[in-house]
Amino acid sequence: MTNQTPSLDDLRRQIDEIDDSIHDLLMRRTELAREIGVAKGQGAVFMRPGREARVLRRLVARHEGAFPKPVIARIWREIVSVFTRLQGPFAAAVFSPQEGPDLYGLTRDHFGSLTPITRFESEMGVLRAVSGGKANIGVLPLPEADRGTPWWPKLARHGKVTPKVIARLPFAPLDGGRGDAPQGVVISLAEAEESGDDHGYMIVELDEAVSRGALKTMLSAAGFQVCDIQAWVDSPDRTLHLVEVEGFLAADDDRIETLLAEAESVKHAWSVGSFAVPLSADDLAATPRAAS
Repeated sequence: MTNQTPSLDDLRRQIDEIDDSIHDLLMRRTELAREIGVAKGQGAVFMRPGREARVLRRLVARHEGAFPKPVIARIWREIVSVFTRLQGPFAAAVFSPQEGPDLYGLTRDHFGSLTPITRFESEMGVLRAVSGGKANIGVLPLPEADRGTPWWPKLARHGKVTPKVIARLPFAPLDGGRGDAPQGVVISLAEAEESGDDHGYMIVELDEAVSRGALKTMLSAAGFQVCDIQAWVDSPDRTLHLVEVEGFLAADDDRIETLLAEAESVKHAWSVGSFAVPLSADDLAATPRAAS
């Protein structure tokens, strides 16, 4: 017997069957999300940035064929965003001046088409919206040394209403990470989660002028692997340093206590969040389907 080539009608019928299966699974997933929301109870935190990053990494790693990996990630981000809102109220605030990077589009891409997003002309407006509970998350520009007055010194304090960094965007850029698309960080009152491949932010206040090299040496002695250091002279007697380090940085990280105990010139140090390292261009490159 010879193998018959499926007719066009047969192929279309198979696609319809697949569409129905996908739809059935989405409806089932919706019911499970509702059950999770009930199990967590009122007042629970519904965001799981670490788990979300792990899911996307796993799906991208197992994906094969011509369907673009960045679109796979985009589809799952839309699904996750919908289910987050099904478990409880969820809204975003974004720094979106008339002239500047399109952080609104970046926020919409990551947090879905139905998430309420409020634009703010100032970074302080975003910080106030999150700390005041008017938004669950805020999106701010990536900290950069050549910008004007930075927003990140506002995180240099303790307290339940002080936002922390919980994510970096874009996590899976649609251009595969090869372009110059806007970048930002997500802040929230929710805690960051370990994803298995993370970086952390800390703010260090010194009581005397110290070079970046000397500060890096102090941080290394306390066990930190430093990626970047930015400085801001907040006042004549107060200089803050934003330090990005490799690995997850918990609020009660023992290395911070070590730094405060062993580095005499360090006056204060705060963990101000962590984020899952975004997918790279290599991660998002097309993977041919394995031969059967």
